[in-house]
Amino acid sequence: MKYLTPLSLFIILFPFLVFSNNTSDELFFNVYRNDSKIGYHKLKIQNNKNTISSEIEIKFEVTFLGFVLYDYYHFNSEQWKENTLISMVAQTNKNGDELFCNLEKKDDSFFINGSIGNKFLDKKITPTTYWKFDQLITGEKNKIVLNSQDCSFIEFKIENLGKEKIYDSVIANHFKLTGKEVTGDDVNIDIWYHKERWIKMIFLKDGSKIEYFLAEHDTEEK
Repeated sequence: MKYLTPLSLFIILFPFLVFSNNTSDELFFNVYRNDSKIGYHKLKIQNNKNTISSEIEIKFEVTFLGFVLYDYYHFNSEQWKENTLISMVAQTNKNGDELFCNLEKKDDSFFINGSIGNKFLDKKITPTTYWKFDQLITGEKNKIVLNSQDCSFIEFKIENLGKEKIYDSVIANHFKLTGKEVTGDDVNIDIWYHKERWIKMIFLKDGSKIEYFLAEHDTEEK
């Protein structure tokens, strides 16, 4: 009788571990404004060989005495191939203002259709979705990125502020992103990555501090 080798037995019992190249990740951030919870930012990433798809949903609501002062919703679907953004469809409701940003790769160009108009690019670009560390953070320290709300452009200055301990026990790399939106509003972001995985963010908006906590590390939530 011919016996199965340990490797053959492993393949029979766990074929999905041997033959599948699919990996996935999910991030769920609780979002606070000046220490009061206002909503969430969730991200689902599916990696299949040389393609990556992501879905992003953001919901903020600022209230006072039962009245909604600010309401924000954003949904974004991205497709990446060979580390290049080849498709993006994003819609935003910003306190009643409807914005959109679509991107599609056509041959060697990238067609952008957004709230501010249409444009062709002759080189790839990174959107302001923040999870793609190797595209957003690495390389040049001054980088033009695509605002995923309306397809305008932001020139980021990127500073590496070194390693820090956050969430009491996680060692993360801290970066500062600064720039200016097409509206003239300043962009001021502190963002942290652990082994290139996005895990925390703080940004300033209209004089308020907006802070992201990964749900599993949010002590206020627990």
